[in-house]
Amino acid sequence: MNTVWMRWARAAAVLALVACGDEDTSPDPVPAAAEDDGFALDKLDGKWIRIDGQRGDHTHRFAWHRDGAKTELWFTNGGFTKRRMAGELRKSDWRFTEVLSEAEESKWKAGSRSKARLFVKPKPASGGLQIAEVAVTVKDGKESEKPKGGFQEYVPFPETTPFTFRPCDGPLFLGPAATDPAAAAKQVAEDGGPFPGHALGEAIPVGLFADAAADGDAACTFDMDLYFDDRPAEDAGGVVQKNLKAGDVADGKRHWLVSGWYAPYSGNHHLQMFRYRTCAGAERELIGVQCIEAVLE
Repeated sequence: MNTVWMRWARAAAVLALVACGDEDTSPDPVPAAAEDDGFALDKLDGKWIRIDGQRGDHTHRFAWHRDGAKTELWFTNGGFTKRRMAGELRKSDWRFTEVLSEAEESKWKAGSRSKARLFVKPKPASGGLQIAEVAVTVKDGKESEKPKGGFQEYVPFPETTPFTFRPCDGPLFLGPAATDPAAAAKQVAEDGGPFPGHALGEAIPVGLFADAAADGDAACTFDMDLYFDDRPAEDAGGVVQKNLKAGDVADGKRHWLVSGWYAPYSGNHHLQMFRYRTCAGAERELIGVQCIEAVLE
């Protein structure tokens, strides 16, 4: 932790404005001799947090994720939304572009929304990364980039501070829709997704019905960890909510249910359920992450 704070203290107070085009317009790459301690472009990894002066801003953070030859960033840039960013290693930086759903990609191509893009390069002298964020729009098939402020500095995320980074795979449902598949299907059909509102003063049912075959072999065991506002959720007694057993299977659907999720205060909150399976002779394996941004009043 002290090392991280030392890096924050050495970070620049004012960062220059940048405009990143389709061409590689970044400054000259850091000399290879200076790229030590894992700061070579192809070796960048781990979890990172933006610094504001000498303080970390956890609402802006990302984690590197590699799957074979594919490299992504899991990027949170304010609020709770976590974006998948597909990476391209270039001569002097990484370029990461937001991966949209099919429906949202169609909106982007039609010019009705933007997508996020990051340019990332190491700063070995300060122990950080230099980030430029732009919003990408398209018109007549041609991309245009608009810088969002100046250079930003990110430093390694403190390992002792548990926050979630992984983007969501699907929705969670509240109230009656958490316990009745017909009610959940009705919300999706009529509203396009779960209804986010629920009374704070009641035990909040939260859950979903998942395809049991897709979850894995029925001989495996299934459980879940809960997160509230991107941190480990606790019950009213302060006990961290992890390794909670999943429900039974009926009509081919496994019921993942928290009958009374504890929310300590009202407002807009992010509920996450990390679903796991453990099969004989194997380690606990993540199946998927379900989420909802709930309005609790």
